[in-house]
Amino acid sequence: MKHAWKKLLAAAVLPCLLAGCGALGGPESEVPSMDHLLGLTQEQRLEDYDYLVQTLGDSYLCMGVRDRDNPEDPSAAIFQAYREMIQESDSDEVFYSAVYSTLFRLGTYGHLWIVEPDMYRAYCEAYEDGGIQDREHWREVLTDPVTVRGYERLQTLLDAYGEEDGTVNSADSEEPAANLHTLLLPGGDVGYVKIDSFPAEYEDSYATDRAALTDFYRQAADCTDLIIDLTDNSGGSEVYWQQLLAAPLTDRPLSCTNYALLAESGNNRPYIQEVFSPEELHPIADLPDLPKLERDGIQTATHFVESTLSVEPAAERAPFHGRIWVLVGPAVYSASESFAVFCQETGFATLVGSPTGGDGIGALDPVFLQLPNSGILVQFTMMFGLNGDGSSSEETGTTPDILSPAGEPALVTALRAMEGVA
Repeated sequence: MKHAWKKLLAAAVLPCLLAGCGALGGPESEVPSMDHLLGLTQEQRLEDYDYLVQTLGDSYLCMGVRDRDNPEDPSAAIFQAYREMIQESDSDEVFYSAVYSTLFRLGTYGHLWIVEPDMYRAYCEAYEDGGIQDREHWREVLTDPVTVRGYERLQTLLDAYGEEDGTVNSADSEEPAANLHTLLLPGGDVGYVKIDSFPAEYEDSYATDRAALTDFYRQAADCTDLIIDLTDNSGGSEVYWQQLLAAPLTDRPLSCTNYALLAESGNNRPYIQEVFSPEELHPIADLPDLPKLERDGIQTATHFVESTLSVEPAAERAPFHGRIWVLVGPAVYSASESFAVFCQETGFATLVGSPTGGDGIGALDPVFLQLPNSGILVQFTMMFGLNGDGSSSEETGTTPDILSPAGEPALVTALRAMEGVA
């Protein structure tokens, strides 16, 4: 499944949720009962859960991919089991456990996940404080009074679980690990840079990485080859690779275009109208015949758009002019996947390693699904990207130009390939 790190985090919290955390709320506990901390009636809980299931059904196009990957655990059975769990208990605690557990079992296909309070605060900071521009509907949902009140109550519920114990987040005070590592390999002919994420322009690490890369390109000026290692990079911002990797290292404009599908549901419509003009939206009936398009699971798609990745040369060209190799693997996802697609389709670099994680075509901020009574948000990717042959970007990712033999690191494969084409 996608995003193994998120799965591990969820696995650590989920048993506590399902077990009700022991004696919390019992007669000897000072913690108040969690059964009604969200202020919901039983009818409202069921209404929220049914809304979640219905909206995913008409708005989220990755369920078919998810179910093909997990035939032993179909989504329909998951929805039924957790609806029954809510129905059998008059408890906000059980309701939240059911929603959380539903999304945990569905997996993070297409960035699907519950927006937890720490993530909610991060989104508010990014969208409200001007870091992310031109996303008015995203801001409206985040600042909706139902959402704000819901997250205040949800924080109270999670505080009752003890998740805010000072020892839990003690690592937050440590110095963050460097995002970027560079070196010149022995012999001085090959430059190597490993990038673990693509920070957004408004993040401090973006400026740090920009300065480091500019300096490194000067160090690598006389190299014949440059290796960009993305094997641990699960994405971030496309602007990062466009401005810091591609633009400084090309002498000409580069672009590639793929299709992405959309479902113009009630949930998605305001996002679609904000991002796309009517002229950019093409009826799904006009989608060209694509040999590997799997239609199961995308029946609710109503439109497609042309998703173009493009880069103009930087005003000042980096001094390195050699061959570029990009190392990829299963962790490559979202914005790092879009870079892999760009490299392969424009010829900017040679991809080496193993197939990527996908979801890099039609990159757009995840949209929100707001549960009407609790105000809890669920995020997912609205756009369903297609590779050139019609296969799902989320499902198949990108196959590298040079595949590494089983057990061989992508770096070793790349170094061998350099010798063969020298």
